[in-house]
Amino acid sequence: MGKRVLFIIDQIKTGGAEKILLEYDKYLLSHGYKTKIFVLYNDNDNERYEYGCRANTSNIIVKTIQQFKLYWKLRTVINNYKPDVLFSFLERSNILASWLPTTAIKVVTVHNILSIQYKKLHPILFRIMKKVIRTCYSRVPILIAVSNSIKCDLMKKYNLAGDNIIVVTNKTDPFKIEIASNEPIFEFEWDHNAKYLINIGRFCHQKAQWKVIKTIKYLKTNYPELNMKGIIMGDGELKSDLYKYRTKLHLEDEIIIMPYQKNPYKFIKKSDIFLLPSYFEGCPIVLSEVIALGIPFVGSKPAVPIDYFCSDISEWNNATFEITNFSDFDYNIDSETKEIGEKVIKQLSTLSSVSGTRQWNESNNKEKQFDEYTKLIED
Repeated sequence: MGKRVLFIIDQIKTGGAEKILLEYDKYLLSHGYKTKIFVLYNDNDNERYEYGCRANTSNIIVKTIQQFKLYWKLRTVINNYKPDVLFSFLERSNILASWLPTTAIKVVTVHNILSIQYKKLHPILFRIMKKVIRTCYSRVPILIAVSNSIKCDLMKKYNLAGDNIIVVTNKTDPFKIEIASNEPIFEFEWDHNAKYLINIGRFCHQKAQWKVIKTIKYLKTNYPELNMKGIIMGDGELKSDLYKYRTKLHLEDEIIIMPYQKNPYKFIKKSDIFLLPSYFEGCPIVLSEVIALGIPFVGSKPAVPIDYFCSDISEWNNATFEITNFSDFDYNIDSETKEIGEKVIKQLSTLSSVSGTRQWNESNNKEKQFDEYTKLIED
């Protein structure tokens, strides 16, 4: 009989960490393991999950009370379920898991570059959070980082030893998405005389989709012959702001903002380039899907792991840009926008991000990722 695994995650919505958890859960069940999923904040009635609180709160007093409630509820779950492995995703869950008294193997996963993620905190809160993360993560025997950039960040910024930090990049199911990518597009009329730039992700601060809109503005102004159009797919709290920003830049007819689609792969496959301006994502799943479909891309240095390029710095530099503007929804076509735009132009002609990631793409298989996870909990 396989081991009993308790998954812990902050919430289950549309994020990459949630997708990995749910797919790894299926993998373990198919390999004879027993699993249970505990969600800290769950506002959906789903009998498959056990949850701690109905919703998160911004009230600091209520939030503190919630943490104690979540801790004791998790202790009860552990006492009843008696897991052999605790496998946690995202920071709140990781911190709680690190303090739970249990003989189970503890595995925490880190998906973002934390020193950038918490950059906007007040300096005092930043220092407190830094100490909390360092203290909690030093207590766990296995820490999975989804890129070498995250591992380096944890070691340099949080003074964590590297011995227990294992890098496992996010992968996909190339055969499945290749089949799905061949389905026809009927959601809107595709302009065959245009070049399409696409972005997919939650509409939130960390994804910085306004940079996508601003880049298209730059390209429309400086390279009108391309007839550049955009697709921004997702949902989230910045949806109305993105619509307003698009209108302000007079791009209503050039950029399609659409909700998540059941099959996003057909849109990726037909697009000419993917743009990923995220602030602190360490290894977005969508990028492994873009690579699997052979589409060129440009992304921020934090969001594009050098691991994809097998540590070829020159190839990685050709496909990435430094984040120099942290202002939200500004209208200035600055040096950052120009750099992104020019790298988009270069990738459209050279496709070097496709050739540069070809070797990594040979092992771009979700089963291999989950095999690595399982080896860690069995060893």
